Amino acid sequence: MGYYTVKVKPTILPSIQHEEAFASGEVLFDWTAFEIPKGSGKLVSATAIIKPKGDADPTQNDFPFTLLFAPNDDISLGTAGAATDRRPNPNISGMIEFPATSFGPGSMRSTCIASTSNSTVGGHAPVVIAPDVTESATQGYHKVYVGAVCAGNFTFESINVINDADINSTEVTDVVMAGSGMDVRKHFAVGDVLHAQDDVLLGTVKSIAAATTGPITLTSATSGEGDATTVANGDTIYDINPITLVFGFED
Repeated sequence: MGYYTVKVKPTILPSIQHEEAFASGEVLFDWTAFEIPKGSGKLVSATAIIKPKGDADPTQNDFPFTLLFAPNDDISLGTAGAATDRRPNPNISGMIEFPATSFGPGSMRSTCIASTSNSTVGGHAPVVIAPDVTESATQGYHKVYVGAVCAGNFTFESINVINDADINSTEVTDVVMAGSGMDVRKHFAVGDVLHAQDDVLLGTVKSIAAATTGPITLTSATSGEGDATTVANGDTIYDINPITLVFGFED
């Protein structure tokens, strides 16, 4: 008997993160695919790593939520940031509930971590996840899906604003931020894929230099020009994957 882990990064569009807080009962993210070795998988642990609100302190998103599993994405949970679709979904094959007690340690202050190992209440692993064998996947693997519903008021709203006039006219790799009294490094990390509030791609973070204004160095230059297809000076930026899930399976 052995174990393996799978890391999943669901997408929450920046335009949705920018709008307002998520309310209890709303979809946190809709079905997101990931792959496991062929056959059913016995999920024995689950950890969620959640980015904070984009404010100066920043504020942790340590609110309860529920993960749902399905063999396919035929029936949507609904739109992220809106109430779940109120219709039967016989495809759901499992659930993990993350109550408030699953979070810790609070001393991290920024990114927060929830784990099934830290919870004594609610539904939690082990959960057997069965795939839909007709779904196309990498050879030797099957595809399954995970989605999430809020049980608390998550918010990723941000004050991380670009303050770099060059971005409107040239291709830049180093993006200067406005500062706003916050530490950029509390919000973004190497490998984050950043988009503006209108969902236009900025780029992938290579490094972050100073505390408040950066610059944020990207792995490749922006396209410049400041038109509707590019990021512009004054745009608010977001990590398109503010939640990372780490699943532990028994082989």
